[in-house]
Amino acid sequence: MPYRFLAKLALVITLALSLSACGTIKSWFGKKETEKPPEVLAQEGIRLLRKKKYLDAAETFEKLKDRYPYSQEALLAQIKLADAYYYKREYEEALQAYKEFEKLHPTNPAVAYCIYRQGLCYYRQRSTIDRDQTFTAQALQEFQRLRQKYPQSAYAHKANKYIARCRRDLAAHEFYVGEFYFRTKHYSSALERFQNLAEEFPEFQPAKVKSYIAKCQVKIAHPEKKSGNFITNLFDARW
Repeated sequence: MPYRFLAKLALVITLALSLSACGTIKSWFGKKETEKPPEVLAQEGIRLLRKKKYLDAAETFEKLKDRYPYSQEALLAQIKLADAYYYKREYEEALQAYKEFEKLHPTNPAVAYCIYRQGLCYYRQRSTIDRDQTFTAQALQEFQRLRQKYPQSAYAHKANKYIARCRRDLAAHEFYVGEFYFRTKHYSSALERFQNLAEEFPEFQPAKVKSYIAKCQVKIAHPEKKSGNFITNLFDARW
């Protein structure tokens, strides 16, 4: 009996020590992780971004924000978290993160960068000129807002080329739709498109746009003239 009793007691003590050791190890690792200062977490997150480990970087910046919400590094983490989403091509998530930073810190110098990135988030989602141009229009709006609000910013200068590209795409879309209406003999709709194009984007192929406006006006003024009419064809050929 004493031997069995001692054996059981030894087993209980061994299990207790094992559980205690596991708890100590777990506690030790947890303590080490929570004691990382904000600057260390920031450095880790940036290093992960550079290595293109965007998911790990996002988790690190989230951790930094949660543990040290009032630190200077937390401000950096908010922007870098948005950057991680952007590089992962999760543009909607990135857009909301940039907007949140601008809303919470409207006087921070980094707002210019956030507006620039908002414009890029829209720009990266734009479609071809034969499709809906909502994202292109939104990108143009953000880039113009940046240039108006921070005209001396380096990001405002970077935005200039995107403004030109957005205007070109929007104009090309209007021209594409105008030509479609003209080919399908919806001359009033075509005329409206070309007139808007001439007014809003005067730099876009002005000679062609002016030609289409004149053709539409003739077609609308003389609807009874058929496409086989020699005089009409001769007039059209001049353009």
